[in-house]
Amino acid sequence: MKANTDVRVAIDGKLVASPSISVFDRGFLYGDSVFETTRTYDGLPFRLVEHIERLAWSAAKLGFDLPLTVSDFAGEIEGLIAVARERDPGVDLVVRQMVTRGEGPLGLDPAGSRDPRRVVFIHPLRGLPKSIYTEGVAVVCVSTFRPSDAARGAKVGNYLESILALKEARASGAHEALILSHDGCLVEGTTSNVFALSGRQLLTPPVTETLLPGITRALVIAAAKSLSLEVIERRMDPRDLASADEAFLTSTIREVVPVVTSDGVAIGAGKPGPLTRTIHSAFRQREGLPGPQPWE
Repeated sequence: MKANTDVRVAIDGKLVASPSISVFDRGFLYGDSVFETTRTYDGLPFRLVEHIERLAWSAAKLGFDLPLTVSDFAGEIEGLIAVARERDPGVDLVVRQMVTRGEGPLGLDPAGSRDPRRVVFIHPLRGLPKSIYTEGVAVVCVSTFRPSDAARGAKVGNYLESILALKEARASGAHEALILSHDGCLVEGTTSNVFALSGRQLLTPPVTETLLPGITRALVIAAAKSLSLEVIERRMDPRDLASADEAFLTSTIREVVPVVTSDGVAIGAGKPGPLTRTIHSAFRQREGLPGPQPWE
């Protein structure tokens, strides 16, 4: 198979031309791993320490430690980014950090596992189409049970249910699948957090044991409060989207994406709303993000 020359891979801190990992690694066998994804702006990683702290938090939920301290891991990743930038100095990057429990005997019992492995993937950031921001996206609600629910919200490597949910969304022409809990409440997207605007109120599901505490989510909430919006974190169901004036998704790579339909029903006027863009602008300004606005 042809190698993906756009992706650089480091295993345990060393860049390797032909990356490989043992078939006995529990990340390969069982998805027994945790990961984070961040990006760079003008070559600088965005909120890298917070991402690694959350990586350590996820690992602790699964009962193992990162093989490096947060500061050492951050320094290692910054060095890898610098090397990647030598080849493409003007290109921003996506950086995925993954830590597995390590190798162990066949069987589910993790007691015999050893030597957690860390893998870092670095590849060019391919910007989303401007239409995502100017026209908005559709979402669908999908009821499922994810491995991360059993892991109390940790960002685990086993993403099968989210993959299938996103596959279902894309088959219907939607951009994202919104996960519903067992009792029909909105939790989050497969790779995003969800918000709804009604007047000057911003509604979002609360951080619970099944919702990943998104880093961009928290920053957007801070930006909304700086605009004197009332932020309400409470349980939501699909009707909260249907009755909202505006809605949007947040994630590290996409920042803030307007949602214009949910399960085929228009939200508000069925087009990106002004408050969504105001919040997005405030978020970018507060974080000092460079470059043109995504919708420009």
